[in-house]
Amino acid sequence: MFESVSIRVMCFMVFFSQGIGGEDVRHVTGYIGESVVLPSDADPSWTLGTIRWSIYENLTNIAVLQSKTVNVDRVPLFRGRLELNTSSGHLTIKKVSSRDALQYRVELVDRILAQQKVSFVQLSVQERLGKPDIRLRHSFLDSGYCVISLGCLSMNSNVSLSWEPEHGFSEPFWSSDQGDSGESVLWTSFTPNRVVTFSCTADDDRHQESSNTTVTCTEPEPRRNNTPPGCTRDVLHVRSDERITVGFIAAMFGGILGCLATIIFQKYKGERFTTSYIDVV
Repeated sequence: MFESVSIRVMCFMVFFSQGIGGEDVRHVTGYIGESVVLPSDADPSWTLGTIRWSIYENLTNIAVLQSKTVNVDRVPLFRGRLELNTSSGHLTIKKVSSRDALQYRVELVDRILAQQKVSFVQLSVQERLGKPDIRLRHSFLDSGYCVISLGCLSMNSNVSLSWEPEHGFSEPFWSSDQGDSGESVLWTSFTPNRVVTFSCTADDDRHQESSNTTVTCTEPEPRRNNTPPGCTRDVLHVRSDERITVGFIAAMFGGILGCLATIIFQKYKGERFTTSYIDVV
């Protein structure tokens, strides 16, 4: 007797596990902060009279349609975040969080034919892959070449980063592994007075997102005639003309003063000579 009961239990467990692990299990991926739809896999010809969504692990009902009444606020974890489609049986979870990554069970009953169906949905939750951030680490001139260092970092975990220069860029470049910081670093050098674009791509094995940055490197103009910065030849020429003009005016003014002094001296000397002559006579 006990042997027959054990056989029945084992057969039931095998049948039940095959039902869960077989084709009735749907795998769905949701993204944190977004909405996700859990499909019911209902027959489109059915008129659903009963829909019962529950957490498979503990069979806690989270969304129920029964006797034409919908209840989607049964569990605090999902309160205000569930939407049940009474025609298709699909369940929408809004503002998905990592705690929603569970296996769900849905039980459907056709109102007319009274047929029943049970399906399972496994929900995986992850962060949406975002564009990586690129920053300029170093930029300087060395031996007539522009030396550039760029850093690329992704806010997502478990992603790989790769670099790609613009089409036609023939100079060699080197990129590092992400390391503990998660940042991938690119080093390269090229001739100055150019604008070069580099791309960094983040890959999580399912999706890819890229960001671009443009690097400008300009060689400074050499100084001429050892003139101080900001001074030009035109400015120096104007200042030379000003000095010549001032010198000419000063010389002319000095000559006039000299002539006046000579005239006054001669006049004074003549008056003294006349006075002396009269005294003698």
